Formats: sequence, structure tokens, C-alpha cells
Amino acid sequence: MKYINELAGIHKNRPIWIAGSDPSLDTYPEQFFNGKIGMTLHMAYLKFQDTTYMYANESDRVKYLKENYPGYYNVKHIYGYPFYDISRSESRKLVEDLSNVYTFRLRPYPPYGIRGVVDWNFTYKKVHQAIHNSAKVFGGHGTCLHGALYCAIMMGGNPINIIGAGHGMYKGDEHFKGAVNIDKEMRPTVPSFSDPNNNVPIISQTMAIIEACKKEGIEVNWIKEYSDSVKYETYNLTLEDLFEIRKKYNPNFSKWQKIKNSIKSIYNPIINLR
Repeated sequence: MKYINELAGIHKNRPIWIAGSDPSLDTYPEQFFNGKIGMTLHMAYLKFQDTTYMYANESDRVKYLKENYPGYYNVKHIYGYPFYDISRSESRKLVEDLSNVYTFRLRPYPPYGIRGVVDWNFTYKKVHQAIHNSAKVFGGHGTCLHGALYCAIMMGGNPINIIGAGHGMYKGDEHFKGAVNIDKEMRPTVPSFSDPNNNVPIISQTMAIIEACKKEGIEVNWIKEYSDSVKYETYNLTLEDLFEIRKKYNPNFSKWQKIKNSIKSIYNPIINLR
């Protein structure tokens, strides 16, 4: 494995397209990634198998794609390390038979390690570090999109176009038709993206990264769905919109979890800034 830092500036000032797997992906033609610098998140690979990069930080997705899609071995891979649900040694073993693997140290829920506590100032620091190739630690709040965005920033992407990642705001099922049943079989009990306790931190962190990019002169287009026209409809949420969305967020931390959160809030900002 190599660090993502080796790809710093490789696509400077070129468009990078990042694809999630929400139902809006059904509106895109199968050949949409042809001729584009593309990065698929997890199951979006099923839609765009001609992608340039495959991004993942969850082991069950990687295992499934390796077992069922031989072409998966031919793309460049970017992983948050270690994967969320397995150890460092297990993560390394899972990808040891893949070539062109790039990684960064994955620290979930930055900076404090507490889901739902999104720090916009800290996010700006991480975006600045990604631009200047000065960090190896990144993370996000409940979606692989956030880690992928930092990687695209480090690679010099501008603009960065996000598709298939409405965080539960797009109508329909959890995923596009090609992945929805597979996902249900793999994760029958995972909370819905439309659950405010799930998607509010995700939306907030996405907005924070987009705003930080804007300050640094990087255009990020958060696209709703495919259009034949040159101009796509985008999600343009305001701080007022976020304030209203946050009213629905009501995490239920146990007493023990609250104690752990207090401890993590002290040391996590230090290790997350590296």
C-alpha cells in the first residue's frame, strides 16, 4: 500500500467526478464516466465499472466486489485505513492481492471522535492540509464521501462534482436499482440515510467541506441528478436550512458513551490534525 499523498496534484485543475450509490444514479447513462476522471464509492462501482478510482472504507463492500467483479482488480484503489469494522492487520490482508492501492489513516468523526459534532474550522484546516499535501489522517461523519472528497482535493481536482450522494434527501430507495437488493442482503439492520440521527451529521460535514473548498478557490458541485443540459441542478443548502435540519437530530448516547465522548474530545483533535 502507498499513501494517498503520492497522488498529490496528479489531476491539478481537472474535473473529478465522485459517485455515491443513491437512487439518483438510475438517471445517469451507463457510459457517463467514459472519458472522465471518476471515483466510485463502494457499490457505485456496479454502475460505473470504467471508473478511474474505487474508494472504500468498509470491508464487506470490498469483499463482495472482489468476489463478484473480476474487473475490480484492474482499477486504482483508495482506502481509508483501517476499515471501519476490522483491525489494521485484517485490513492489510484484505487488500494485499490488489495492485495500485493508496490509503490514508482513517479517523472517524473528526475532530473529536464524536458523531454529530462537526467542526467547520477544523474542516477548513483539513481541506488546507489536503491542498498542500501536509497530512495523512482524514475522516468523515458517517459516509465514505467525506474521505473521498479529501482525496480528490489532494489530487488537485477542480471542479469536484458529486453525484449519487443525496444523503437521504433524494426520493426513492436507499440505493440505485443495481445495488438496493444487494445492500439489503448485506446490511438488513443498518439505519436509513433518511433517518435524521444518521444523515444530519453527514449533511453538515459535506456542507463544511464544500464551504472550505469555496474559500480555497475549489468549486464543488453537489449534483441532484442527471440532466441533458450543461447545467445540473445542485443541492444548495444554506446555514438556515442546516439549522432547521438539525432540529430533527436527537442522538441517544448512553451514560458510558457520554463518558467515552468526554475522553475522546480531549485527545482526538491532536491525532486528527496530523
